[in-house]
Amino acid sequence: MKPSTLFFIAFLFPLPAYAQEQTTPLRAGEWSQDTFETLFSNPVCPEQTFVSYRAAEAPATKVVQGTADAFVYPSRSQVREIKVGPEGIPTLGGGFRQTIPANVYCDASDFARSTESLVTNTLRDRDSPYTRLIEWIDSTRSGDSLFVASFSLSMDAVAKTICEAKERGVETKVFMHDVAEGNNAYNRLKACLADQLIEFPEGKGRLAHMKSVMIEYKNPEHEIMKDKVRVSFQSGNISSGTWGHHENWNFITQSADHWFSQDHLCLRDAIRADTVNNMSLIYGAIEECRQRKGIDAVRGKDSEMRSYFIPKSGGSYDDRKELKKLILEVQKAKSVWIAAHHLTAPDLINALKARLQKKDQDGFSVKILVDSEVFWANARLPFQTDTQVVYEFGGKTYPSPSSLTSYCKWGVDVKLARDQRCSLFSVGDFSDGPGLLEKAGAELKVFESNHLAKMLFHNKIIIFEYAQPEGNHAGSVFMGAGNLSSAGFEKNFENYYLVNVPHVYEAFRQQFKLLFARGTYTKDLPITWDYKTQDGQILPLPTQTSWDIMSR
Repeated sequence: MKPSTLFFIAFLFPLPAYAQEQTTPLRAGEWSQDTFETLFSNPVCPEQTFVSYRAAEAPATKVVQGTADAFVYPSRSQVREIKVGPEGIPTLGGGFRQTIPANVYCDASDFARSTESLVTNTLRDRDSPYTRLIEWIDSTRSGDSLFVASFSLSMDAVAKTICEAKERGVETKVFMHDVAEGNNAYNRLKACLADQLIEFPEGKGRLAHMKSVMIEYKNPEHEIMKDKVRVSFQSGNISSGTWGHHENWNFITQSADHWFSQDHLCLRDAIRADTVNNMSLIYGAIEECRQRKGIDAVRGKDSEMRSYFIPKSGGSYDDRKELKKLILEVQKAKSVWIAAHHLTAPDLINALKARLQKKDQDGFSVKILVDSEVFWANARLPFQTDTQVVYEFGGKTYPSPSSLTSYCKWGVDVKLARDQRCSLFSVGDFSDGPGLLEKAGAELKVFESNHLAKMLFHNKIIIFEYAQPEGNHAGSVFMGAGNLSSAGFEKNFENYYLVNVPHVYEAFRQQFKLLFARGTYTKDLPITWDYKTQDGQILPLPTQTSWDIMSR
């Protein structure tokens, strides 16, 4: 971007009053357990025992809509409910299953035990992200600034805490995309923030999918937090994503003169009511701020943290171009572990596939864990209009496997789609990503989150274990708000991070092992995802000691 353009942007959109000029040299590095905390939602819920299910006993109706076919299935009330026998529910691979592991298939009733304070909670050994988020916002005082970016914000308890900060005199701004008219949290924020609730306009062809909380401590009465900035970045929205979806949240506390702090304050200050209608203005303002504060001259000295504000391009630090270098991590790795809500980015998939195809030469391996709904969206199993297709197991006859969740959302609202047991994923989200890599040699499992209760496996994580350690760095972790998709990497408004901090890398490795152990191979999935379960035993989450045992 030309200097004259930057000057014009600075002139046309002057910085808000709280945007402070950076006069001291910026710092880099200094990543420790005190400055970088990672928390995983890891909801606590009982083991589930299968009690009944609905399988395909009526054909799907094919409806042509524009260029896409929609498959409309019978409503649930039209499909016979079958009781599960003592052998369990039949599986796609021809066997039977009786249970879903504890802490996998959760619902809203599990909120209290998943978020209870560690003082009294015997089921967790780490706080829930929900707990830490509330603590952060409550720590603000008059004169501090609070900025919240979330694709959706439906957690009313958090909205209440934000409004209480505003009432204390905290400079407060919220940026969101998914505006739910009538939602208690939205109504509360609209009333207390007025024009500082910034809504991303519809019809822009992209999502404002960024997820971050930023606090700048400026009240002179702060002691420990004086001259500090806090930044969270996470996979989850401020909804069930704070506790119930399977998510990762990262809580950073750094000095105000750290490049990471200032880079995020540049982002905060660029998002305003007078810029939100024009992405080029937002990213022009970020570029001007980065140059004025000397951020890009310092960030390159930090070997353990890289950040990317997408879709910003151009300037002294081209975020989108730098993100493309993620493929280099694939080339350096001896193993790659992926936990993802979506995994469809072609460049990433092609790089992984190419390495897998020559794995016999270098021992390269890939493990993938995705939401089971991605698999069901892709399923194309038999229907017949005249006679029922059946499977026979052990001398008993069972209804055929069915893709009761085949994609049928075209022209159908979410509520109706759910009633028709439709996936909200596209067919290609499995076949062009996880399914393709499984065929190339990746080990694939799915996570059976409770879709009917609107609970998701919502992580966006790639863990790279280096073939050759780089100093004290055994590998890296890629994470952030966006999905592992072309839309996330190139189009939507996102924040991503590539982290080499050793204790963070190890925490994510242990978390992946925990989740992968609870995952299910597709052959062991029930013949339908439309089933009922009953609660069984509640088990505590693993302690650090048991994590260490799992890793041996």
